[in-house]
Amino acid sequence: MSGLFGTLNTATKGIHAQQTALQTIGHNVSNANTEGYTRQRVTMQADFPQHVTGVGHVGTGVRVGSIDRVSDTYVTTQLREANSTLKRHESLSDIVGQLEAVFNEPSDAGLGNQVSEVFNAWNYVASNPEQGSARTMLVQTAETFTDTLRHMSQSMSSLHTDTVKELDNAALSVNSSLEQLDTLNHQIWQASLKGSVPNDLLDQQDRLLSDIAGNVDISVERDEFNRVFVEADGQTLLDRNSRQELAVVTEQNENGDFFLSNGEQINVPEGSEIKRGSLVVKTQGSNDVTLIEAQSGTIKGTQDALNVIKDAQGELDDFAHSFAKATNMIHSNDGEGDPFFSFDDANVASTIRVTDDLKTNPENVVSGASLDNEFAGDGSRAQAIASLQNNPLPSDSESWQLSGDGTMTIEGDGPGATLFNRYNSLVTGMGIVKQQEDNMLETQTALTEMLSQRRESISGVDVNEEVVGMIKYSSAFQANSRVLQTISEMLDTLINRTGV
Repeated sequence: MSGLFGTLNTATKGIHAQQTALQTIGHNVSNANTEGYTRQRVTMQADFPQHVTGVGHVGTGVRVGSIDRVSDTYVTTQLREANSTLKRHESLSDIVGQLEAVFNEPSDAGLGNQVSEVFNAWNYVASNPEQGSARTMLVQTAETFTDTLRHMSQSMSSLHTDTVKELDNAALSVNSSLEQLDTLNHQIWQASLKGSVPNDLLDQQDRLLSDIAGNVDISVERDEFNRVFVEADGQTLLDRNSRQELAVVTEQNENGDFFLSNGEQINVPEGSEIKRGSLVVKTQGSNDVTLIEAQSGTIKGTQDALNVIKDAQGELDDFAHSFAKATNMIHSNDGEGDPFFSFDDANVASTIRVTDDLKTNPENVVSGASLDNEFAGDGSRAQAIASLQNNPLPSDSESWQLSGDGTMTIEGDGPGATLFNRYNSLVTGMGIVKQQEDNMLETQTALTEMLSQRRESISGVDVNEEVVGMIKYSSAFQANSRVLQTISEMLDTLINRTGV
């Protein structure tokens, strides 16, 4: 169409195009503080020209080519992976920090100080074997020591259980995000079939992928309709036709059977090293599972923390066992008399106690060479126990035996270390893990922030920039309106003021 009506149509299309651009700017500004929002940009194109004989191609105005998300897929992927690694170190550092709080070292209330107090009490008995109050003080000090050991063991068990629950919650969060992502895939597919690009839905898609990656590392693929398909450790979690759910092994019974948090027993694949805290994908319609080895994310950090807790529990049990066995061996003359401590070999730290007889009758504490305290003033046996503070003990406690020369020292196989050094090694090792994770967390935080800033510089909304665009499109809108007004006046003159 040429002539005045053609020009009228051109101006109208110009108004509509500028109006679309202004509406998009308004949408950007409204979401300037929306987390994960990607700014949108209107791409305008010259409309198809009209061919006029003898003249050539005459322009017919503008049309909106597309409304695009301003994003960099590479940066988005980098940020998602960096955030996954950050969440791993964040989770591990937090839980190890809680484990450090259980030990409460160094402090006057810590177990290390109480170990020294127990040995000091034995020294006092050795120096004052005839005083009943010295034995009473020893029993009370030892009771405080065993109470602390049991409390620490129980606190670590509770921390282990709570950590497994955190793992299960992380798996449930992944499942919820996968369900939302599945629904979103369908909505995006429907919009794409109609030829539109659902920018805001794609933003939601990216946020969900980031949430999933924060819990477990994933690989993502897109199809031609912008649907995403998710895998973890090579196992498909979401594709065109199906969605799998993650689960965490939370319990193991005495028979070695494993159970999920919902109480469902699972079939352990042959050759799989499944344990409490393992992440699995459950096969629909059966009890079969596939083990998932996470490499990053909250789940990986929490699994690493479970290993740290378990190792610390084992080392604390070893320390408690060595302490109790060495004391009992000397106090009872290797089983001839009564022990000082009672405990369950399967879990020493949580069961160790001063024997009921000694709590009731502290005078029965053996201080001298004679097991019935026959010689008043003899503190040699108490001194031998006190010497355990500085005398290295062989590492193989099964080989321990009292020396035959009457010195009441313990001999055996393996390299030696004092009881205090064994405990100090446990605390130091845990501190090293905490320090390493804090350093990694600091480094990864800086990297993630850098990538986040890079993404923001590309995809974030700059209000000042949007205001400049608003002025530009507003001016174009007004200019097109002016053209429309001029054409309207010309048509009015032509139609109403031209005589026939």
